This record gives sequence, C-alpha cells and structure tokens, in this order.
Amino acid sequence: MDYSGNFHGGFAVKKDVPICHHCDESSGIKKHGITAAGFQRYFCMLCKRSFQTGYTYKGREQHIAGQIERLLLDGLTPEQISEEIQVEFNTVKQHVKKLSLLAD
Repeated sequence: MDYSGNFHGGFAVKKDVPICHHCDESSGIKKHGITAAGFQRYFCMLCKRSFQTGYTYKGREQHIAGQIERLLLDGLTPEQISEEIQVEFNTVKQHVKKLSLLAD
C-alpha cells in the first residue's frame, strides 16, 4: 500500500521518494532528521551525502543554476537575475563564474 492507500502488485510502494541531489539516485534514501526551519533532511546511502528537498533560501534549490543560465541567455544581467529569482547577487555571480568555466 502506498501512502495514498493503494496496493501495487502485493507490496508496499513509497510515494514521492526523493532523488539524491548529488548522485541522482532514489534508492538508498533514508530520512536524516529535520532542519531548524522545519524541512525534512535525507541521507543517501549510496554517495554518503545528505540533502533536503526544500530550502528557506532559494539560492540553495536544486535547479537554480539552470534558471540563471536561461535568464542569462535571455539577456538579463546578473543584477537583474538576482532581483528576478530573489537570490543574493553573489550567488548569481558564483553560478555565472561556474558557467563561464564550463564554456571554456
């Protein structure tokens, strides 16, 4: 039975199993406490790293680099990107620097 009360093939299926932000695997994920802000933390048994699925600060979210890259391609400046996605300017600068290193 999954968390919605459904049976699948006679065995229990977990619903919404998180994917590790470091190795992109969903097997071997265990709960690993709660942050001070109340977010669930997880530990990946495969890569031995912890992560969480929600963050108080948006700059730590998983797909922020892709958003920054897309906005750069749309012609926005790092300052405009910082305002648009509501993250610190220095966070945007760090992602821009990483993107420029990857492009070289």
